Amino acid sequence: MRFVRAAALFVLLAVVFVPGAAALDFNDDSEEAPRGEVGLLYHFELHSHGGCDDAPYHYVVESGNLPPGLKLAPESYNLPDKRHTGLIDGMPTQGGTWSAWIALKDYCKQSAELLFTFDIWPRRFSISTESLPAAMAGSPYSAGLQAGGVRSVITWSLTKGSLPAGLTLNKDGTIAGTPTAAGESTFTVTATGVSTDPSADGTRLDAKQFTLHVNAPLTASLSRSVGEVGVPFRAALSGSGGHSPYTWSAAGSLPAGLSLGARGVLSGRPSAAGTYTVQLTVRDSEGNPQTITVTIRIAPRLGIVTRALRVAVGRAAAAHLVARGGVRPVRWTVVRGRLPAGIRLSARTGSLTGVAHTAGSVRLTVRARDAVGGSARKTVLVSAG
Repeated sequence: MRFVRAAALFVLLAVVFVPGAAALDFNDDSEEAPRGEVGLLYHFELHSHGGCDDAPYHYVVESGNLPPGLKLAPESYNLPDKRHTGLIDGMPTQGGTWSAWIALKDYCKQSAELLFTFDIWPRRFSISTESLPAAMAGSPYSAGLQAGGVRSVITWSLTKGSLPAGLTLNKDGTIAGTPTAAGESTFTVTATGVSTDPSADGTRLDAKQFTLHVNAPLTASLSRSVGEVGVPFRAALSGSGGHSPYTWSAAGSLPAGLSLGARGVLSGRPSAAGTYTVQLTVRDSEGNPQTITVTIRIAPRLGIVTRALRVAVGRAAAAHLVARGGVRPVRWTVVRGRLPAGIRLSARTGSLTGVAHTAGSVRLTVRARDAVGGSARKTVLVSAG
């Protein structure tokens, strides 16, 4: 019986004293958290020793909080020298000071706690580009993204969404290509900066969302392309697509007497007849140009050729007033005098119609007015006989 009790006591003592080891604790070099920075990759190893060190330790935040963006790996990993190491890593997203009690536990149920204070500085590396200029479908596009702060070698990447079809983001931050369709795209880019400043080493990241508008192709048209010598001319250029407002310029010479305003009004009083091929350039607010070629015809001044007309009494009239120059159609009116009885003037054709009842002659002043406002007057002798 005494032998059994002695054996049991020996086993109990073995359980209590054999596994005994040094006290579980954090290493001195892990008792102070390094300073962090918003956007700077953070890496803090928690080195520890003692306890039952032949199995992974367990780390846990007992109270308090880690800075937003950081996380604690719950299980330790073994370094080559058999030390157990925990890890707090991530990227801080908010500046300030945080405190957290972190507990270190081993599988023998021993534990140690230590209060850590985390100081996180404000961001010192950020994307400085505020917005992207609009693009135009079918036209080459190039825009560069910029980041500022700590001197760094920067690599750019697309991390969410997609660029407009036809555009790509290069690693140097250039968005380039030729967009293929109008519309808009929203996407997020990330700048990864590896510091070249020895006093602020580390890798920093910043992300920003952009919306890139792709406008329809820029087009232009002229409201009027026919004028007349001596008659005031006014034509409006209108644009569509691109990004308004528009500015206008002439790429070559204009018909004599005409000028083009920056707001796209071609006006003046033409002084020479002819057909002119003119190149006009429109630019949108982003500086995108589009040149159109228009043909402007300037007609000679409207004049009345006819001096006298004769109709036969008792027979259907077949006489016509004739105009030259001007822009058709021409409208005719009698402004002074009266036609012989039975005769009428067609305003649309300038023809005398009807049947004269009596012989005689009259003098009439007739007026011709054309499609662009040109007019001419002349006194004509109309005889019936």
